[in-house]
Amino acid sequence: MGKRTVQVAVLAVTMAAAGWFGQAKLGADQAMAETTAAVQAASVQNAVTVGAEGSIKVEPDVAYLNFGVDARGKTAQEAQQASAAKFAAVEKALFETFKIDKKDVQTTGFGVQPEYNYTEKDGQVLKGYLATHSVRVTYRDLAGIGKLLDAVSAAGANRVDGVQFSTEKQDQYELEALKKAMTNAGTKASVLATSANRTLGPVINIVQGNAADVPVIFQNESAVKFAPASDAAGASSSVQTGQIEISASVTVQYALK
Repeated sequence: MGKRTVQVAVLAVTMAAAGWFGQAKLGADQAMAETTAAVQAASVQNAVTVGAEGSIKVEPDVAYLNFGVDARGKTAQEAQQASAAKFAAVEKALFETFKIDKKDVQTTGFGVQPEYNYTEKDGQVLKGYLATHSVRVTYRDLAGIGKLLDAVSAAGANRVDGVQFSTEKQDQYELEALKKAMTNAGTKASVLATSANRTLGPVINIVQGNAADVPVIFQNESAVKFAPASDAAGASSSVQTGQIEISASVTVQYALK
């Protein structure tokens, strides 16, 4: 009986000690959290955070031409064969006349679908089939885009879906835009610090936003059909490249003195 009483007493002391140490640890953790919060609050009070953008305008160095061949037939096979014949001529113009690398020509759409007429008397009546073959061509001779479009039109392409100008030096231009963004951030932070009668200190933290380029796009509405240039002067189609804008953004935190 005495032995059991001693065991119970030891257990009670052990639980009490564990509770004390647990409370002590909880108190220490709480104190640490309060200290951290205080340090962070003091840090915020002695810092300024600004967001800024930088952008540059550059000449495009690549164009993406989207065009295609539409062909019709009484049967699906007839439409597809007509499309294939036209597209073979388009390929010849691309690969033989303009020496375009095959890796720069990508099929973006291919299909054959039925077409119907609708009348009150007969309802839906099959009219025939439409075969489409769309491609995207990467082209770097920007001055010759008009001639290329005229050539593929003459070869059989009867639809232009758009021309997009961009750059293949995205990384290089993005770095230049980032430099401008950082410069703008420093200017903003300096104005804020001066207005608050403080002195701008070193950079504490930097967060880079997503860089983006704004391409120049020429697009025919509703995939307008086009025909080769055939005026008396023999002028080719005219396409203006314009400029593209590369932009970058940053969020920068500076210390205040």
